[in-house]
Amino acid sequence: MNRASSNWREVKLRDVAEDVTVGHVGSMASEYRESGVIFLRSQNVVPHGFDLSDVRYISTEFHSKLQKSALRAGDVVTVRTGKPGATAVVPSGWDMANCSDLVITRPGPELDARWLSYFINSAASGFISARLVGAVQQHFNVGAARDIDLLLPPLPEQCAIAEVLGALDDKIAANRKLAGVTKDLLAARFSALEMDVDHGEQVHLDEYFELNPKCAKPNADEPTYLDMQKLPTSDVLISEWDKRPAKSGTRFMNGDTLLARITPCLENGKVGYVDFLDEGEVGLGSTEYIVFRARPGTPKELAFFLTTSSRFRVTAMQHMVGTSGRQRLSATDVAGFTVGRVDDSRIIEWGSIASPLVDHLGSLRDENRTLAGLRDTLLPRLISGELRVRDAEEVVSNAV
Repeated sequence: MNRASSNWREVKLRDVAEDVTVGHVGSMASEYRESGVIFLRSQNVVPHGFDLSDVRYISTEFHSKLQKSALRAGDVVTVRTGKPGATAVVPSGWDMANCSDLVITRPGPELDARWLSYFINSAASGFISARLVGAVQQHFNVGAARDIDLLLPPLPEQCAIAEVLGALDDKIAANRKLAGVTKDLLAARFSALEMDVDHGEQVHLDEYFELNPKCAKPNADEPTYLDMQKLPTSDVLISEWDKRPAKSGTRFMNGDTLLARITPCLENGKVGYVDFLDEGEVGLGSTEYIVFRARPGTPKELAFFLTTSSRFRVTAMQHMVGTSGRQRLSATDVAGFTVGRVDDSRIIEWGSIASPLVDHLGSLRDENRTLAGLRDTLLPRLISGELRVRDAEEVVSNAV
C-alpha cells in the first residue's frame, strides 16, 4: 500500500470493525414468504447498491430466530459466492432485514460504512480474488474478510470521500427512481390501449410486425453479439452486449424487440427493445430469441409491450414444444397470435406518447453509465490518496 499522508494508517478490517460475521447458512426454501422481512442473497447485492428484482422475504418470527444474520442500517454486506467482493451499505429505510451467504461488517467508531463499501469494491478486489476458496463454486470466507488490509484516513476524511462519491451514486439512484416512474407511466398508457386490442375484430400479430426479418450481414470482424443471458427481465431497454466475432446467429437492428423463446427465459419475461447499436449497424446474437420489427405505421415500441402482456405470455407458454426441460416457442406460432384491430389513429397516438418516454429511459440509462464511469475513475484515486477530496469535488459538481 502507498501511504497517502502521515495521518493515514494501515490496519486490518478486524481492528476497526465492531463485528465481521457471515449471513445465515442453511436451507431456506420452506421459509420464503410473499411478503415480510427482506432476505438478501448473493444476487441481490451489486457494487454500491442492491438489485431487489428477485428478492425474497421471510416471516418476522423466523427473522427473530436468525439474529446472527440480522441486518441493521449502516451494516456493510459483501458477496461471498457468485460475484465475490460486490459490496453495499444497508440503507436506513429498511426497518428489518436478514441475509444468507454474505459477509456482514458492522463498522466501529473509527470506520465510516460508506467509505468501507467503496474501499472493498475498489482497493480490496484484488485481495478478495486472491483468497477465494472452493474447487467448484469459489467463495470468500469471513476469516479472509477480517484480514482485509485498509489504508485508513481519519474519520472526517473518510466521510468526505464517501460524500463525494455518494453524490454520484445518489444521482444514479435518483435517475433509477425516475426511470421506474417512467416505466409505470408507459405501462399505464399501454393498459389503456390494451383494453381495445383485446376486443373487436381479431388480426394476427404479423399484420403489425415482421418476425425474424432479413437484414444486412454484420461486419464479420467485429459484430455486436447479444447473448441470451443479456436480455433484461425488468427493463424496457437492452443495455448490455458483447463486441466479439460470431459466425452465425439472429440478426437485429435498432428499434427491434427481442423475445426469448425458450423456457425458463420466457417464463421470466426476458424481452427487450434494442437501441444500443450505432446508426446503420446490424447486431448478431443468439438464435434463441425471436426478432419483432414494426411494419410501416406501427410504433417500434409496441412489440415490447404486447409481448410483456399477461395474455401474450399465457398463450405463448401454451404453444411451446420440445423436451420438458427446454421447450421452445416458434416464430410461426407467434405470428398467429391474435389481437383486436385498433384504429390506426389510436396506435399512432399511443406511439407519439410512448416514443419520447422510451427515449427518456435511454437518456437516463446513458447518464447513469457516464456517472458510474466517473465514480469508478475517481474511486481508486480517492481511496489511495492520489486524488484529494477538494479536487474531486469540483469534478463531481460539474457532473451532477
